[in-house]
Amino acid sequence: MITSFNVFVPAIMGSGASLRTGIKVREMGCKKVLMVYDKGLKDVGIADVIVQNIQSAGVETVIFDKVVPDPPDTMIEEAAEIAKSEGVDGIVAVGGGSSMDTAKGINVLINNPPPIMKYFGVQKNLKPGLPLIFIPTTSGTGSEATNMCVISCTSRGNKDSIVSPVCVGSLSIVDPDLTLGLPPKITAATGIDALAHAVESMTGGNANPMSDALAREAIRGIVKWLPIAYKDGSNLEAREHMILASMYAGMAFTNALVHLGHCIGHTLGAKFHVSHGLACAAALPEVIEYTSKTEWKKVAMICECFGAEVLENATPEEIGLIGKNAIRSFLKSLDIPNMKELGLKLEDVVKIAPLVTADTGFALVPYRITAAKIAEILKSAYDA
Repeated sequence: MITSFNVFVPAIMGSGASLRTGIKVREMGCKKVLMVYDKGLKDVGIADVIVQNIQSAGVETVIFDKVVPDPPDTMIEEAAEIAKSEGVDGIVAVGGGSSMDTAKGINVLINNPPPIMKYFGVQKNLKPGLPLIFIPTTSGTGSEATNMCVISCTSRGNKDSIVSPVCVGSLSIVDPDLTLGLPPKITAATGIDALAHAVESMTGGNANPMSDALAREAIRGIVKWLPIAYKDGSNLEAREHMILASMYAGMAFTNALVHLGHCIGHTLGAKFHVSHGLACAAALPEVIEYTSKTEWKKVAMICECFGAEVLENATPEEIGLIGKNAIRSFLKSLDIPNMKELGLKLEDVVKIAPLVTADTGFALVPYRITAAKIAEILKSAYDA
């Protein structure tokens, strides 16, 4: 078997690493950078500390603090115009996946004309952008280590992605201190997003030895440390392990990509505005059961990471059931709501099945699955 894989983004990691941001930005030759974050990060004081750190290094800052969840194309195009008019020579994103996806989208448009929707898909020939620095404040998306951004297309009412070297960071600054104040619900939801990246990257059509190794280590870390971080948000050791697991999972899915769970998650998010982590968790146990028909060896490895016993002579169906139950039990332990508890109606949920098959990631499902079967998966997961 011949496979290929990449390690994309250089990173510095550790408690207090974000205090080196100004020095690193200056080392890259930047004189004026666009700061990308949401107003919540300013409210809790994180954004101002990093802005001041950059300014103390002699670098000017331009602020874009209008980031919203599931960043829409219109917002990204607005921010890109600000970046161009201000003549910035670097972009620093602080926050979760939405901030980093926004920064990546801005970088696409710095030297490539809008609208951004015309760049959806794999883009190998875009004009290069600016130095990109990512500072994650959640342990979930792994976007600081990926080559893609996910954008909400307002005219189509769906989510799509751009995969390009222009979306690759120049540096990731991974500081667990910035995740210490994360509330339990967000801790759980973002942590489950990382779990979805790991288990889907292991079981999809593009898996390779490196992505498998990264994904298994990510799953082990999440299973051990996410419950601790959820119960005790001030536990720095748990936060440190979780932000590392998130990055491992991001690296895994950058190399192997994700499949049905994220197709469902993207569609739920676009149609019902469910947060990304919860949307990807909604049918994840059933998705892993589905993959076991062909990927039972990988599912057995996932079960092992959860500490779930799989007998040597277990059938693929039995392994799939064990995996489903292990993941569902884990979700319940973190109070992750099902679709019914999220307030969605079953009839509305079932109707999205054909849209799931239109998601870009559907090309990587382990084996062909019909919209009717996806509807069955959604029904099974609805109030599980």
